[in-house]
Amino acid sequence: MTTTMKKLTAISTLIVISAFVFFTNTTQAEYVAGEDYVILDKSVKTETGDQVEVRELFWYFCPHCYSIEPLVNNWLQTMNSSAQFVRQPAVFPGWEFGANFYYVLQQLGELERLHEPLFDAIHRQKLKFSNQQDFVTWLVLNGVEEEKANATYESFSVQVNLNKAKANTYKYRIQGVPTFIVNGKYLVDSTHAGSQKKIFEVVDYLIQKEFQ
Repeated sequence: MTTTMKKLTAISTLIVISAFVFFTNTTQAEYVAGEDYVILDKSVKTETGDQVEVRELFWYFCPHCYSIEPLVNNWLQTMNSSAQFVRQPAVFPGWEFGANFYYVLQQLGELERLHEPLFDAIHRQKLKFSNQQDFVTWLVLNGVEEEKANATYESFSVQVNLNKAKANTYKYRIQGVPTFIVNGKYLVDSTHAGSQKKIFEVVDYLIQKEFQ
């Protein structure tokens, strides 16, 4: 190999290495703790075993939670198979009403069927939900027996789940909703991510980070 060829080879190798280092550093610095997401002071135990838990905290009366719902559904179609998605109502003071709707639907086995229609009823149809009877009436109109709806609403299991959700809300130290907690360690919201759409880019990054 001539001296000129050796020089060209060395230069080419240097360019490739430099490009790799630049790409690696750029990728690693793409999302920054404290800017794009928050590292929780204390990790919270997850419920998804070996899979990375992605937990959305929301409230049915929150318009931002309603607007992000289509983005959540789209993201779920491409979610990393190593992750598992969990929904949880946030329970701040005064939010018990509305948060309990989720656990009533869950207890009735109607969560998959009525989760989105309930969001629509509140935000698109502007139906009034001021008390237990308003919610039960809506359930009855959607095919649930009134006696069963009332019994479930007042059940001990719904209250237990509500209390657990309230405790988690404070453990995660969230400031509002919607907020996503990745593997009990990282908090992602639109304030830090920059937009609702970017939330899912940051979440995907953190899922990958947990498997590095």
